[in-house]
Amino acid sequence: MATILTSVGNVVTSAVGWMGSFLGTITAAGNEILLLFVLLPIVGLGIGLVKRMIRV
Repeated sequence: MATILTSVGNVVTSAVGWMGSFLGTITAAGNEILLLFVLLPIVGLGIGLVKRMIRV
């Protein structure tokens, strides 16, 4: 169980780091409206995944 939790933590940490660099690239070019259209579906996906994990 500890190994699984460590692996999940590593995946989440990597995903957050990738998203940070991706969002930095979008906002660096001055495309804030693009950031909005990219960020909203990702937040919705995250909320949906958390809801599914809670139901299980």
